[in-house]
Amino acid sequence: MDFWKRSTQQRKSGWDYLWEAINPDIALLQEIVPAEESFKDFSVLYHELDKKRRWGTSVISKHRISKEIHFNNYYPGSSGLIVAEIELSDSFTLTVVNIYGLIDPEGYATTTMHHILSDLTTMVHKNNKRNIILGGDFNVSEQWDKKYKNRDPMHKLVFDRLENFGLINCTKKFFDAHVQTHSHSRSTFEWQNDYIFVSEKIIDKVTDCEIINKSVVKDFSDHFPVVIEIET
Repeated sequence: MDFWKRSTQQRKSGWDYLWEAINPDIALLQEIVPAEESFKDFSVLYHELDKKRRWGTSVISKHRISKEIHFNNYYPGSSGLIVAEIELSDSFTLTVVNIYGLIDPEGYATTTMHHILSDLTTMVHKNNKRNIILGGDFNVSEQWDKKYKNRDPMHKLVFDRLENFGLINCTKKFFDAHVQTHSHSRSTFEWQNDYIFVSEKIIDKVTDCEIINKSVVKDFSDHFPVVIEIET
């Protein structure tokens, strides 16, 4: 949602577009400050990144969030991670993982991402019956190694670890190549650094994946929404 670079009107336009044009049942949002008056009919979890930034990461759901999952080894500074259990019905519960790959003081997002994945390892591997949706703005990309000749292979290792978790990349399932999700102000390269993964158990329930790459979106964010549909 690009809160920190946008005007009050642009932020309002972003929220309006989210609820009116996309209208998601569950939203995994990064770089936001929740507009409380807009959320009276939703379940909301929100983590502020730190007191310097005063914006953060959120899971917002039309369905009841029954539980937030915490981690004993939670990495200080990776408050871009939120894990929630959401009850869609009496017989179907989603484990929703929202990730924001915060860039560390040395300029690396891979450090944050690998700490977050380490925190998630036990939950994912010991509970392989979970219906998992994992997504967010990773600030890392599968395109990095090819473009920069393996200068920083830690990017590839992020995706190797997700695959090792048994999670499947939805954009790979629906697109033949990488799909642009980030319009960078200093680069014309069509970066994808926003992803949604799901567990093998529910991949066949994913009926569609869309990247909303429209000019109107650029008015309020430098990222394009990634949207999946799931039949439950």
